[in-house]
This record gives sequence, structure tokens and C-alpha cells, in this order.
Amino acid sequence: MIRNLVVRSVLPAAVLGAVLAGCTSTPGTPTPETTGAATATTGAATSATTSGAAAGDGLADFDVCAELEGVASALGLTEIEQRGTQDCEARYAGRIGVRVKAQPELGVEEFVPGSDSKISDLSLGGHRAKLVTAPLTTSSCAVTIEVTPSSRVDVVSSSPATQEQACEAATKVATAVEPKLPK
Repeated sequence: MIRNLVVRSVLPAAVLGAVLAGCTSTPGTPTPETTGAATATTGAATSATTSGAAAGDGLADFDVCAELEGVASALGLTEIEQRGTQDCEARYAGRIGVRVKAQPELGVEEFVPGSDSKISDLSLGGHRAKLVTAPLTTSSCAVTIEVTPSSRVDVVSSSPATQEQACEAATKVATAVEPKLPK
């Protein structure tokens, strides 16, 4: 019983790490990056790039964890933990993993979906966005928010139960964070 709970808790975090690791580069196009510390759950390296105001028109200075802390009580977010310079994880409703990552040099069109993914357009406040179901597994979901044509913020969620729960979590967190993004 306890082993099953541990697997169900660790697996979504590992899936989120793998999803975001797969979304940090465009296939066939080399992108200079500075590699940060490896995440404890997946062993995957996180990366960040900094190139001043040109990187996402202010997105390079966007503090992902501070924004999650700011909406934590309204959304019931717990266990907020920084994973990289612009990468933060949290728990939604106690068991759904949510990861928010700023991508100052990658646009929404450069999001790499899974082979079984379905993508639909969204509008969140003043930003264009995309909802991506099953970016890696059948119980994962992502909302990628355009800041500029060449920058975005990804909200990726994985539920130990259903994809609908993961999409609800990703959409609610993205909706709460969107007003804080540069326009």
C-alpha cells in the first residue's frame, strides 16, 4: 500500500520533469544554454538562458516561484519548490503535480507535444495560449502561454488519477499566473 502511494507520488513528478526537459529545445536547431542543477526527482538537468531585455521582453526577470507563492492560498498550492532559475514545482489539491517554467527564448509554436497529444487554442487574459493534452502521458496536461512570439511560460500538470484533473490544475494555475506576465 505504501509502496503504491510512493510510486503514485513520485511518478507524476518524474513525468513533469521529463516533459519539461523535452520542451527546452527545438529539434535540429542548436540553442546556447547554461545548464543549472539537476532535479532530484528525475535526474534531468534544468537550464536557463539570460540575455537581458531581448529574452522575452522582461520574461527573463519573471520570478516563477514568487508568482506561485502569490496565488498559493487561492489555489490550494503546497510544497512550492524552485527547480531552476525560472522553473518551479508545486502540489495542487495535495496530489496533482504542477510545474511552471518560463521559456524566455522559446515561443508557443516551439512547444514539443507528445505523439498522442491534442492541441487546442486558448485565450488567457491578454495572452494567446495553447492547451496540450497528453504532452507525455495520458494523465498529463500543459498550458503554454505566449508572452512574445519567441517566449512563453509553460504550466505542466500530471495527475495520478485522470487527465481531466491534470488539465483543470494546469488551466487554473495558468489563469492565476497569466495576469503577472509581461504584456
